[in-house]
Amino acid sequence: MNGRALVAYASKYGSTAEIAEAIATTLREEGMTTDVALARDVASVGAYDVVVVGSGVYMNRWDGAALGFLKRFERELAARPTWLFSSGPTGGSKDAEVKMAAMLAAQPPAPGEAGKRAQRIGARGHATFAGRIVPEMGGIFARWLPRGDWRDFDAVRSWARRVAADVAGEVAVGA
Repeated sequence: MNGRALVAYASKYGSTAEIAEAIATTLREEGMTTDVALARDVASVGAYDVVVVGSGVYMNRWDGAALGFLKRFERELAARPTWLFSSGPTGGSKDAEVKMAAMLAAQPPAPGEAGKRAQRIGARGHATFAGRIVPEMGGIFARWLPRGDWRDFDAVRSWARRVAADVAGEVAVGA
């Protein structure tokens, strides 16, 4: 498959950045030329056929840099295949893990303002992936949430392969 993809993301502590890198690696393996960048650093999306945008979710909200990206490039994103991903729910107790599993199985829409922006740009889809809590996190994260890494990189790669297959199907139909 040909095509050029951008994976733009916002990440405070590196977890979402690692998910973005896994998505980019998978898209490359599927034959797409893929760049990865912090959402706040992207100056243009004009060179890309496909865009994937992601953010860590904090207090049920996307990071401001990722929301700013969606606002800044709204018109351009509406004109090309765009997908969103969120990194956020964590486990740490039986109850939390059951709730997290149910949430991930349901694949809720992007939260809050990100969900509204997704509708406006006609995003092809949104995936929610489990996150991680690290000691460097301050505030409520350090005090109340159990530390750990619940990310499932097999699920991330599987989703990225579906994105690539969707694009490949579109290219084959239009060829």
